[in-house]
Amino acid sequence: MIGKPGVVYVLPDKMGGMMNIVANLLAYRTHDALGYHAILTHNHYRPADARFARRLAVDTQTTIEYTLPTENLHAVMRRIARAVPPGGGVYVANDLLDLATASVHDFGRAVIQILHGNAEWYYDLAAKHDSVVHAYVTYSRHMHERLLERLPHRADSIFYLPYGIPLPAYTPRPPRIGPLRLAYAGRLDRHKGIFDLPEIDRALAARGSGVEWTIAGSGPDGDELERRWAFNPRVQWRGALSSADVLALFATQDIFVLPTESEGFPLALVEAMGAGAVPVVSNLPSGIPEVVTSSEVGERPEPGDVAAFAVAIAALDRDRPRLAAMSAAARAAVAERFDIRTRVAGYQALYARWRDLYRPLAGRRLLQYGSRLDRRWIPNSVVRLVRSAARHR
Repeated sequence: MIGKPGVVYVLPDKMGGMMNIVANLLAYRTHDALGYHAILTHNHYRPADARFARRLAVDTQTTIEYTLPTENLHAVMRRIARAVPPGGGVYVANDLLDLATASVHDFGRAVIQILHGNAEWYYDLAAKHDSVVHAYVTYSRHMHERLLERLPHRADSIFYLPYGIPLPAYTPRPPRIGPLRLAYAGRLDRHKGIFDLPEIDRALAARGSGVEWTIAGSGPDGDELERRWAFNPRVQWRGALSSADVLALFATQDIFVLPTESEGFPLALVEAMGAGAVPVVSNLPSGIPEVVTSSEVGERPEPGDVAAFAVAIAALDRDRPRLAAMSAAARAAVAERFDIRTRVAGYQALYARWRDLYRPLAGRRLLQYGSRLDRRWIPNSVVRLVRSAARHR
């Protein structure tokens, strides 16, 4: 096959945990025999999150612009396929569009799906593309076990590979006086439990705990969150921040608050603990208990229990020596287990096995998505016209 073997990451062009995880894997990899490439996809039709504006540590980086569902899905997939460099190696998929493309275009590369969340959506994608995916990567033991339950016949090709973070500088924090500094950083989406944040603030005020809030991130429910929190004009809204700026923010905060309802293995949690911010985070089985292992490093109230979040934070407000000790313990836990310089080796070792993992697509290459208009032979201009007209009726 013509071309140097390489690793091709295909992922949405937006700020978030998935992008930062991939960026870290690329930035901290050691030299090997593979080239590295990134194909970023951006859907102009969907409400836009903050776009990723950095150059990744890759040999080539391409952005594919598209508009689904108004376009012919095949036309979009052809654009992605043309951006894949020639040569063997690995095609790293993360979501529906990347996997759909791999199901009709055999690139001669081992397809690896990284499951970025504990939602049924990701497990369903994995099962639906069983014949396409050559290996799966899960971040947490819980996700690994769940995927094994769904695909027991794939046990030898499902890998548990926790990601890592670049460890920020850390200075032990002595007990301090003054209002507690609380931060949330992540997507401003109701499924992250963000509407609980103003209610936790109210509950803390009722308990006499003085706190200062900083909110970093963007998302579809950001405006509604600000509306619900209008009673507290002192909340600092930082908007979408780069990974480096998020780490710098965490280094100035006492507590990271994450009342999420649905989660995989949240990057922001690991980053916050690595910077010494004590986590008070929902007790979800997906991976959170694997890093917030005990009350020595953080607290895990039940999702949706606003009172329990407030109780946990107020208790730390009253016991500043305990808060300082937890900060040091949180940092130590992350430094021991989630240093990117150690974790990236597992990914590179898996990618190096691409020849053993790869097998050609068998039989007809069938697309499992789309409508009657999503056909290879229908011109994209016709599909755009028909679908745009239908939407404006």
